[in-house]
Amino acid sequence: MSADIGGTFTDIVLYDREKEDYNSAKVPTIKENLSKGVLDGIATMIDDFSEVEFFVHGTTAGLNAFLERKGADIALIVTKGFRDVNEIGRANRSEIYNIQYRQPEPLVKRRNIFELDERVLYDGTVHKEVSEDEVNKLIDEIEDAGYESVSIALLHSYKNPENELKVLDVLKKRNNKFSISLSHNIVREWREYERTSTTLINAYIAPIVENYLNQFEEQLEEKGTENDLFIMQSNGGVMTSEVAKDKPIQTLLSGPVGGTMGGVTLGEQTSNDNLICVDMGGTSFDVSMIINGEPDVTSEVNIEKFPILSPMVNMHTIGAGGGSIAWIEGGGLRVGPHSAGAVPGPVCYGKGGIEPTVTDANVVLGRIDPADFLGGNMKLDFEGAYKAIEELGKQLGLGVYETAEGICEIANAKMADAIRTLTISKGIDPRDFTLVAFGGAGPMHAMFIAENLGINKIIVPASAGTFSAWGMLQTDIRHDDVRTYVSLLRASDEATMKNLFNQMILNSESVLKSQNIDPNNIKHNKQYDLRYVGQEYTVTVDENPESKNFYDDLEKDFHDMHLNIYGHNNPEGAVEIVNLRVVSYGLLDKNPHRKLEENPEKISNFEKTNQVFWNNKQVDTKIYNLEKLAVNEELEGPIIIETETSTIVVPHNFVAKLDDTKNLLIEKER
Repeated sequence: MSADIGGTFTDIVLYDREKEDYNSAKVPTIKENLSKGVLDGIATMIDDFSEVEFFVHGTTAGLNAFLERKGADIALIVTKGFRDVNEIGRANRSEIYNIQYRQPEPLVKRRNIFELDERVLYDGTVHKEVSEDEVNKLIDEIEDAGYESVSIALLHSYKNPENELKVLDVLKKRNNKFSISLSHNIVREWREYERTSTTLINAYIAPIVENYLNQFEEQLEEKGTENDLFIMQSNGGVMTSEVAKDKPIQTLLSGPVGGTMGGVTLGEQTSNDNLICVDMGGTSFDVSMIINGEPDVTSEVNIEKFPILSPMVNMHTIGAGGGSIAWIEGGGLRVGPHSAGAVPGPVCYGKGGIEPTVTDANVVLGRIDPADFLGGNMKLDFEGAYKAIEELGKQLGLGVYETAEGICEIANAKMADAIRTLTISKGIDPRDFTLVAFGGAGPMHAMFIAENLGINKIIVPASAGTFSAWGMLQTDIRHDDVRTYVSLLRASDEATMKNLFNQMILNSESVLKSQNIDPNNIKHNKQYDLRYVGQEYTVTVDENPESKNFYDDLEKDFHDMHLNIYGHNNPEGAVEIVNLRVVSYGLLDKNPHRKLEENPEKISNFEKTNQVFWNNKQVDTKIYNLEKLAVNEELEGPIIIETETSTIVVPHNFVAKLDDTKNLLIEKER
């Protein structure tokens, strides 16, 4: 079983081993008590919680605390003389032509930073040991000030963590209740500012994530669940909640990443190696990519202008969802980023919302049937939506249907631009990819977005409305480790690298075994962060275990990847190693969708005909139920296909076909 908490709805997916099939449900997200929404959703599907063998959860507790600046009060302990590393940051400006650009407000103020008279040299030599008396004095100050969390980022601890571990020993002797974040434990990598920033963010969200997971575990135990709770990681793997409490920074993109990992499995099912995955829910629109069958994972990201050295699926998010509010600014129509959320929600929800949204526009256009929303489990207020959009249209001098289509077109354009950010701006042609659309609102807008980008193939996966939750059940336990090793590739010391890799493998195996993974189900992938000499940023290249000429093959792969990513390379240039990485997996059982039998007649009977607006013209449109479609029958648009968790809108010039694993394959007519 899996659960994904969204801004508007919480998605639950259950795999029934006896029936060998998936069931899903959507319930409103309860912002005041997120775990209650999850438990309520589970209760609609099962009576006995003790029957749950495996449960994975995507949580937004840490991300919300970080984005809303509602994290813990933190103290930072640094090496004497380096109190200002975090505030100075980097001199580069990420928005060089923005004259109003401002650096983000630091998470910790200077008065909350404490210096420790210790020193580790760049090569790992301990030049000055930690004084236990001095640490005790610092802890006295920290305790008196009432901090909730302590972050420790000492100079060069990535090379030798001895002094950080001594500080930890003193903290443990004091038996205090701080959340403690050690920089070498969070990220064992050079660059003092980035490592300090990453450790600070971990400390900032740690108490919030710990409290949330502790409460959720207690509630599950009260319900009768005995097995471990697993949490989705930002890198595409899962981990037990105990590991998540130690490294909460790995939960930042916990929810959206489930859809990306579902995309990997979907690509295997449909023989598509290159996918653009788009998740449109009630609040946001998330874009990620599958390249050559693997998720696009980056080792460094920036969130809210803060650098984070932690492997995460490369994802771009904008405020565009079904609940995005349409409004007027300077006489022009705008959509989002503000959302009506779950409460009060769009006007059509009838919960007190008064501002028209994208969902209201789809209701007015006839693309959502008010009587059959979410499989008929939720009735919508058509009149309320109509009046809200009519009032907005009057201010613009437009009719109600023109206004509704305008709202959808603006939302579609914004979402297409979000995809361009991950593709065209990096030299990638989106027309070479297949678009995978999911989330409650994704399949309603996918074909229009694809048309904006010139993409001809679209896949709407089975259980599209709850696909991110489904994707969480298609993952493995994952652990990442890194060591900084700087050397020219051709001059590198193989014995030193082998020793560092062995250290990481032993550490990874220890972490995976603590999560009850059989040693026979553990696999490791060695990686190298490479760059041309003189460059600042690196490209991560996998080691080919079957390579017969290590240096030549690794160098060639680097040149090829550099060309693909940046559009140029320098095959004659000297290549440098910066970091060594190990990505370790604890393999878990996965359950594919049960295959459907093909109907020899290939005939799908439509449920009804509704009046739907297409290009400001009202057209009699056939409405189908996904569960009753014949496998491999081609259905020409315009049609609408309804499911219990989403609505699929297929406009003119598109043809849809159901495959034998319940995925809807849609192509634009040539």
